[in-house]
Amino acid sequence: MPHPFTPSSGPSAGQPRRLTPLNDESNWTAKTFSGSNDWIRVLELHHIEEIDAAIRQLAERGITLDTVRAGDLRLPRLQPLLQEFLDFDISQRGFGMIRGFPVRRYTVEQCAMFFWALGTCMGKPVSQNADGDRLGAVRSKGLDFHALNVRGYQTTARLPFHCDPSDVVGLLCINKGKSGGLSSVISGISMYNCVLAEHPEYLDLLYRGFRYDRRGEETFYQKSISDPVPVFSYTEPDLSIRYVRQSMETAQRKLGQPFTPEEREVLDYMEELSQRESLAYSMMLEPGDMQFCNNYTVLHSRTAYEEDAEHPRHLMRLWIKVPGVRKLAPDLIEYDPASGWSRREGIPARDAPMPKDQPDELVAGGTV
Repeated sequence: MPHPFTPSSGPSAGQPRRLTPLNDESNWTAKTFSGSNDWIRVLELHHIEEIDAAIRQLAERGITLDTVRAGDLRLPRLQPLLQEFLDFDISQRGFGMIRGFPVRRYTVEQCAMFFWALGTCMGKPVSQNADGDRLGAVRSKGLDFHALNVRGYQTTARLPFHCDPSDVVGLLCINKGKSGGLSSVISGISMYNCVLAEHPEYLDLLYRGFRYDRRGEETFYQKSISDPVPVFSYTEPDLSIRYVRQSMETAQRKLGQPFTPEEREVLDYMEELSQRESLAYSMMLEPGDMQFCNNYTVLHSRTAYEEDAEHPRHLMRLWIKVPGVRKLAPDLIEYDPASGWSRREGIPARDAPMPKDQPDELVAGGTV
């Protein structure tokens, strides 16, 4: 039977592409970490003593999650570890974990304040929803994962592999569930290498991309459905990925335009890739664990879980804009020159002013 794919004349035509495999630190598989804990950095006693003193000082100054700002948390002994973590684990490998934060020593409010303040040491934490929430509470609200305008972290359902709208996503585990809730990561770069080897004819659609549903959280200067956003984008020397199947699906439902057979074939292949046990690496987040992922090179997911009625599963989620994390094309991050907004800014609050002038976003060659 003839193959249905033909060269594209749409938005992807003429876009820069990488047509050779990547074999750097971002190209890893499950086997890479077999018997290895190289992706975990354990806090030492002097780090914990410094964190404890810093949290105590913030509390004495009356600082809360709503008032903590960049510079309020000073961690001179921890800062070198954080910088190395950003430079290698996040910017090169694409994910990592910091283990050993004594979460049981503090109130939930103190943990939240510390986690946000830690984000200010790594970059600029950004809003996570139209209400302007600083931290996402990853816990079940008993909602239906498949309902329109419901976000997966509000359910106990399995979350398919996806990336979040920010440079880096961080999770701090407060309580794990009674069972399930395993966290998994997969290299988008390894997935791209598979596409090149197995189905290079899919590249046209993957570089063209798909529309995204903003789930009722758009501002007055945004449309409810995005323009096409590429799944893979190449801005030399960096290859990046953007993939959230559920948001693509609900966008088409709202538009009343089902995927074409070719589009569904490509997306089903991406789902099949993400389910390969040889590619995905899984871990259980224990209380006090802090996991961070680069949203341009790594997709993450979670298995379904069962709650403990007395101690419900609770994770805190942080979105961070990290300077220089990657060279990015404007369409990948939905950059809007009229407002200055891009997905690097997270989901803007409804009453947030337009970002406008952001010279740090603009670099030579029209990339941001």
